[in-house]
Amino acid sequence: MSSTNSEFKPQVNEVNAVIGKLTEHITNNQDRLDFLDILHQFRHTFDTSTATQAHVTIHHTIPTADARPTSVRPFYKTPQQREVLHKEVEKLLHDNVIRGSTSPWASPVILKKKPDGTYRFIVDFRRLNAVTKKDAYPQPTTEELLNRLAGHRFFTKLDLKSGYFQIPISEADKEKTAFVTQDGLYEFNVLAQGLMNAPPTFQRVMNNLIATGRWNYVVVYLDDILIFSDSIKEHKKHVAEVLSILQKARFTVSPSKCVIAVEKVEFLSHIITVAGIEPSPDKIQAILDIPSPKTLTQANRFIGKIGYYRKFIKDFAKIAAPIHKVTNKPGPKKREFYWAEEQQLAFDRFKQILTTPPLFLNFPDKSTPFILSTDTSKVRVGGVLKQVVKGNLKVNYYLSRLLS
Repeated sequence: MSSTNSEFKPQVNEVNAVIGKLTEHITNNQDRLDFLDILHQFRHTFDTSTATQAHVTIHHTIPTADARPTSVRPFYKTPQQREVLHKEVEKLLHDNVIRGSTSPWASPVILKKKPDGTYRFIVDFRRLNAVTKKDAYPQPTTEELLNRLAGHRFFTKLDLKSGYFQIPISEADKEKTAFVTQDGLYEFNVLAQGLMNAPPTFQRVMNNLIATGRWNYVVVYLDDILIFSDSIKEHKKHVAEVLSILQKARFTVSPSKCVIAVEKVEFLSHIITVAGIEPSPDKIQAILDIPSPKTLTQANRFIGKIGYYRKFIKDFAKIAAPIHKVTNKPGPKKREFYWAEEQQLAFDRFKQILTTPPLFLNFPDKSTPFILSTDTSKVRVGGVLKQVVKGNLKVNYYLSRLLS
């Protein structure tokens, strides 16, 4: 056997093992075999052994009009940081994410230390972004995506592996992405984190790619793809169609972040079932772990995180009002910070609500009338959208806001 074939066989075995693991939870034997066949048919989509660049018609562009190139010297790095940076650059070169450059542009590199002691590689594109024309391509909202899933029973989630690094950059604009280290000058071949218009480009690519079926049986938010169906028979067809599109375009997914044919799935920090939605337990725990704020930034961070789940919380605006007194101060006092008893009570009340069932919203039943209950005062308005389904009162949504 040639060395090429001997290297290929373990790779095939690894992909087969991944596919087997993705389908092992399916209890019906025929359904499991059917999904195994589908995944094997499109196995290249699950092969992450080599970095790939997608074959798409849309490439990222960086319109800078007649702006002059900007360049900076590399930021100082300690010997340890230089070693980390060198290894990261070598990996990016090996994967064809970057290449050597002779560009007149040069952005600096930042190594941000993570809690586990390792570093995150970041190119500071602020100077480039300042002269880049903004792309206003729309991003779908979390609410419209979640609402589209209402009433569907089966879900498959696909997560593109290093999604940005699969989107090519226009050849003429690669030089603008150049970054500088103590060892040299490099530029990106693919979409880089931190570039102005990177999210719009990614969303445009995916919307263009998955035009058939989008919103009917698949929704896309950047590199997250969720396929949804009423029946397992339909779901097999839908999954095969989406995987066929991805494989044809040479996209690869991250198997560890994918789930196939499940009835309960996490999507955009929510847990989705046929009945309704609830917050992701991991995200709730992250909020519960937040200590009492000691700075204005910490107070804003808390209210932002809890606000993401405001639709689950009755009288959210009323409960949050004491904290908003701190975060929404007008004029010259807007940067002042204090944390008194009423703020702590609101903080504790939110945490109590997050740990008190039911923290759940029912998907609307389109065949049943809605009931809208409203409540107003001089400082706030609130409402609850409900339905009576089979004699039981179901809550669909809570909404509230302060008037000042």
